[in-house]
Amino acid sequence: MTSKEPSGKPATRVSSDRGALVSTLVHLWPYIWPADRADLKLRVVAAMVLLLFAKLATIAVPFTFKWATDALAGHGSAPVASSAWLAWALAAPVAMTIAYGGMRVLMAALTQVRDGVFAKVAMHAVRRLAFRTFEHMHQLSLRFHLERKTGGLTRVLERGRAGIEVIVRMVILQLVPTILEVGLIAAVLLFQFDC
Repeated sequence: MTSKEPSGKPATRVSSDRGALVSTLVHLWPYIWPADRADLKLRVVAAMVLLLFAKLATIAVPFTFKWATDALAGHGSAPVASSAWLAWALAAPVAMTIAYGGMRVLMAALTQVRDGVFAKVAMHAVRRLAFRTFEHMHQLSLRFHLERKTGGLTRVLERGRAGIEVIVRMVILQLVPTILEVGLIAAVLLFQFDC
């Protein structure tokens, strides 16, 4: 009996010799975006939306700091009237400093919520792959099991499971956000400065 991918296609063999990240992600994608689990697809979409909002908050942090500094230096758009100017001079830096702190907290909170939302997807992928490995191991011949050391096989399986978890977490929760952030920062720099 041949094992099957979640999409119903025959499973393909992945060799550590090829070891390409893109190839590995292509093979892991059916586990991250399972065809039979709409709830997990919704979690992936929600995690990506939270990622986008977290990165937008990250981009907004320097602007709030700039506005607070400008307000302290008196370069803001404050009214010139004496009583209104005094109120604005005191309130603007405080408001912008609070906005700066709020954006920092929002950025961290959105990142934590995103990680929490995506955790179920990552654990589902790891569980499915571990189960497939478990099934495959039990379909091997008795001679294979008699010639192998059980402890060594268990250690290899545990390292493989941990490696898959690291790949899913690092690529989806670290690499993609970093690429998105670099793109957003490049867009801000191109918009703010004439290049």
